[in-house]
Amino acid sequence: MTPPLLTCQQLAPRRSGLVAIAILASILPRVQAQTQPPYAAPPASPFAGVPNPAYANLQQQQQQPPASAVITPTPWTPTHTEPITPIDLDQLPASADPSVHGSVLDPSLRVANLAEDTVAPQNQLAPEADSELPPGARAGVFQKIYFTGTWLPQMSDEPDTLGMGDLEAGVVFGFPFFRRDTPLLITPYFATHFLSNAAALDIPSTLYDASVDFRHLRKFGDGPWAMDVGVGVGYYSDFEQSYSDATRVSGRGLAVYEAVPGKKWVFGVAYLNRAGATVLPVAGLIIEPEEMPRTRIDLIFPRPRFSWQTAASTPEDERWFYVGGEFGGGIWTVTRPSDQEIDNISYSDIRFIAGFERKILGGLSTRFETGYVFARELDYESDTPDVSLDDTMMARVGVSY
Repeated sequence: MTPPLLTCQQLAPRRSGLVAIAILASILPRVQAQTQPPYAAPPASPFAGVPNPAYANLQQQQQQPPASAVITPTPWTPTHTEPITPIDLDQLPASADPSVHGSVLDPSLRVANLAEDTVAPQNQLAPEADSELPPGARAGVFQKIYFTGTWLPQMSDEPDTLGMGDLEAGVVFGFPFFRRDTPLLITPYFATHFLSNAAALDIPSTLYDASVDFRHLRKFGDGPWAMDVGVGVGYYSDFEQSYSDATRVSGRGLAVYEAVPGKKWVFGVAYLNRAGATVLPVAGLIIEPEEMPRTRIDLIFPRPRFSWQTAASTPEDERWFYVGGEFGGGIWTVTRPSDQEIDNISYSDIRFIAGFERKILGGLSTRFETGYVFARELDYESDTPDVSLDDTMMARVGVSY
């Protein structure tokens, strides 16, 4: 059976109820949100106001910005015990990675933000090395000053004996002769000779030397050849009168050949410009044998010598003992005391010596020598007979700086 139909009058109350429910559903959430209790802060920390250092530090750390925002570098201060090793980019090993184009630096040795092909600015490039100076040479013009005293005592009162005391001084200056390692050495030199028993030989009791010596040393490239040449101009007299013959020129020219280290051949001539020995040949061999370290053998005429260093020697303080020989003498223009005539006298001898020398690099060097003097000759340019003098002893002291 069909349910009865509701009339419009019957549906009116029901529609009014539904509308009221819908309105209440939309208003209720808003009312609840307005009536919810307000937000309350949590209770205070029990540490608040307590002067706890740890808690204070914690608060300070919380107020600081994060580490990624502020970076404070720590300065590095070098110490004496901390070695500093420079990094040479040219000497760093190349990477073994074949995929990298070219040769790059090992990543473990690379410097931050430094390119491998960096080129230093021109003002940071190291200058070319200066040419090396000869061993023992100083960097300036002044090279050396030296004083030498020699005594040959008069051994008897015989007319054919002669005693001599020599005082010598010189200053060596060095000038670059196109290059510093090929110097020109200029040496002003002065000497005084005091003679005992001079009256018996009719010669002045005091003689003088005043000269300037020019010497040039040169090595020819990297080869085995070198040279040592020199010329001297001096005035040799008793200073009693002005003598044109008292001005003399002497010289030497030596060649040095070093085929192997420790062995040098020397040959040349020495021009002495005096009676009886105008020109002397110079020849021989200088050996520093490997089987005899700290020794040197000079087999050179007219000055042979055998030298050896003591155990106390160092490269800066060399101490040498030596034995050898040398050719001594000189020539002077003088006024003969007996008749006031001008004459040239020449003295020569041969000396066997033994000595000790201490060479301090850049400091004061000393030497002490003693020896025996023989083959002594006194020659006159005039008709006066020449005299063979008695043998004597020798003592010599030298100081140089």
